[in-house]
Amino acid sequence: MLAVVMPVVLQLLAGGTQSLRLRNVPLLVYDYDNTLLSRTYLETYGAALTFRLKPHELGESPERALASARGRAALIIPQNFERDARRGAGPVVQLMIDATDSNSATALGNMAAALNNSFIQKNGLGERPHQTVRFQQRLWYNPGLSSRVYFGTGGLGMILIIFPALLGALATAKEYEMGTIIQAYASSLSAAQWVAGKALLYVLIGLVEFFICFGVGTMFFSYHIPTDPTVLLVATLLYLMAGVFFGMMLGIGTGTQSAAIQGVQMGSFLLSLLLSGYLFAISNIPVQIRWFSYLLPATFYVQIVRNSILRNVGWGTSLGPVLALVALAFFFFAINVLQMRKMQFKG
Repeated sequence: MLAVVMPVVLQLLAGGTQSLRLRNVPLLVYDYDNTLLSRTYLETYGAALTFRLKPHELGESPERALASARGRAALIIPQNFERDARRGAGPVVQLMIDATDSNSATALGNMAAALNNSFIQKNGLGERPHQTVRFQQRLWYNPGLSSRVYFGTGGLGMILIIFPALLGALATAKEYEMGTIIQAYASSLSAAQWVAGKALLYVLIGLVEFFICFGVGTMFFSYHIPTDPTVLLVATLLYLMAGVFFGMMLGIGTGTQSAAIQGVQMGSFLLSLLLSGYLFAISNIPVQIRWFSYLLPATFYVQIVRNSILRNVGWGTSLGPVLALVALAFFFFAINVLQMRKMQFKG
């Protein structure tokens, strides 16, 4: 149940509960002109799904209203707005935005600028210079700007780094808690054979999880089979190997299941969630810790998943991330072998 059902539940949560789009943001209105044109200006904001117009309390300043969290932004229309607009004097409309969430504040500012330009064009205000350049915008790969598609594809990487690593960590840690690891010390198996044999089962379980989650993704997150599926399949196999070897490394290193679980949660899931590019671009991560992103298998697998499912590109784009997964899988495998060799020697 842990290996099959929980990945599906978490995939639905990871892809369906997060959104980069802003909806129904309370916008406090301060209309000091109260004319036909000012009300038309407010209707431009009210018609957008982003904002929800909200009246301010009598005598309440915009600063106090924002501080009390009754609104995320305040729109202030000055007196003589219509008169100055008709004369071409360019009245200044002020938008005060609560920027405690900097990303949301940036998005709100961009949306307000677009609504302001739309109002000017529709009402024939401002000068109309000779048009020398025409600009057209076209969105590729995710034309609807759907957050479900964006988080749904990246969520596949988050799911496959949790459970195979967790199962590998629990299996090896349990060997030490129950004392059955002595059988491995006394056997004729080499350290490499023991590690590879132990990991094989959980890699296979991870592949089952992948196909189940991919099927769920086709129904809920617009997954499609890429033209060249070999890139995704090879990358998935390497990614699962890296995750299982990482979990086994923690299980061998800690020797207790409780400590291994905590290590997987911190080193596998939490770091992958924050530093892999799943939530936001790696270029936005502070440069002091950005280098750590390139030590995480999820960083490269999320790139490959989005390249394959969203962009439908093949080896030419994803070869570099695949080679990085090879290096990380081998690195974690080598650490496991060194740990087992040391223990076998002591035994």
